[in-house]
Amino acid sequence: MQPRVTAILVAHEGAQFLDRTLQALAAQTRRPDQVVAVDLGSRDGSAALLAASDPTRMVQAPARMTFGQAVDQAVRVIPAPEGDHELLWLLAADNAPAPDALERLLAAIEASPSVAVAGPKLMEWDHPGYIHELGTTLTTLGAAVPVVDVELDQAQYDDMSDVLGVAAGGMLVRHRLWGELGGFDDALPVIDDALDLCVRARLAGHRVVVVPAARVASAGDAAPGTAFLGKRTPRRRRRRLRRQAQLHRRLVYAPPAAVPFHWLSLVPLAILRALLQMLRKRPTAAPGEIGAAVRVAVAPGRIRASRRRLASRRTAPWSSIASLRQPLAVGRRRRSLAREQYRVEHMGVSDGVEFLATGGGWTVLAALLLSAVMWLPRLTGTALVGGQLLPLGPSAGALWAQVGIGVRGSGAGPVAPSDPFAYVLAVLAASPRGSRRSPSSACSWPPCRSPRSPPGCAPRS
Repeated sequence: MQPRVTAILVAHEGAQFLDRTLQALAAQTRRPDQVVAVDLGSRDGSAALLAASDPTRMVQAPARMTFGQAVDQAVRVIPAPEGDHELLWLLAADNAPAPDALERLLAAIEASPSVAVAGPKLMEWDHPGYIHELGTTLTTLGAAVPVVDVELDQAQYDDMSDVLGVAAGGMLVRHRLWGELGGFDDALPVIDDALDLCVRARLAGHRVVVVPAARVASAGDAAPGTAFLGKRTPRRRRRRLRRQAQLHRRLVYAPPAAVPFHWLSLVPLAILRALLQMLRKRPTAAPGEIGAAVRVAVAPGRIRASRRRLASRRTAPWSSIASLRQPLAVGRRRRSLAREQYRVEHMGVSDGVEFLATGGGWTVLAALLLSAVMWLPRLTGTALVGGQLLPLGPSAGALWAQVGIGVRGSGAGPVAPSDPFAYVLAVLAASPRGSRRSPSSACSWPPCRSPRSPPGCAPRS
């Protein structure tokens, strides 16, 4: 059957972005079959702009509603899906799709029935040549990280396909799967909601792909968002919400036997992390660590509900998504580069890539170990020996004879000037301490001060 797409456009105080988004939606080469516009109590004219675009359905919802709840409101006013050919296209006020975005996303889903969620390449709103987001993944500790950092788009990622998660903005998801999974988790109202949905889709046996050819502009943190998270949200609150989402997912994704241990460690680990933030001179981040842990610890009901939701549709093991997680080495490399970029931006131009980040630390360690092994016999010896400690001449006069122009080498050598260092040796030999022996035999090594010093290392007199 021919795919049927319902575009759901959610707006909250997004008038400054809506005009461009609505024009882009109307210019699609493959138009949505219906458009449901949802206004979350906007007071800046967003509702009027949405109504003027002549959507199929217009929904007025309270301002205190998350993006996922707004999508659920839109889903309730459209007929139930009759098959997998019906899809939902999720858009926010600041998601302006390229003319062929929907066509490209549909092609990816139609090409493979196993694909249930497809996401576009999100581009910077004011700088369309830069990638804003292209897929999301998890670290080994469960932190959500972007697959690609913000960088210039040079088609370097156009061969990407399967990912662990995609962003909510521009997501194309099968309508039936949305209902089976229960949509976004209410326990993740603003952060990681789309990632969690994609993880549950993966564990339900479906694929999640990113379609780099489909481009959608995104304003990122400058977007109006919702009443829960928007451009006016302080950075410290964003950090706390991000940490809270990570801790919630850790308890939801953990094996049953490990849940009590994770729960008991929430507050102690939060205190340690808060102290670490203080040591790192980030005092504003310390309260968020404790606040996030406490909020998760006192909400066991949400954890149980999320675990039941995950288990109800899970058919694949966790090992099936292990290859989509970010490896430890990649995480270390990205953190090192982020620190280097921070230094460049705040402390001036750097001379290059950080030495330790490129494996220099292992080189230094290997050199130290090799030096220790080579010098060990000398450090434990009782005297210094070697050809370099042989006398340079029988007397100080012999050294002065080598100063200036003369025959160099043995036998009938060439006539040439002496080495400039010969003057230094001659002066040292003329000193009261050096007149008794050649300069090269004056050794400060403790064994050389012993009467039993070896030949070539004269004892001090």
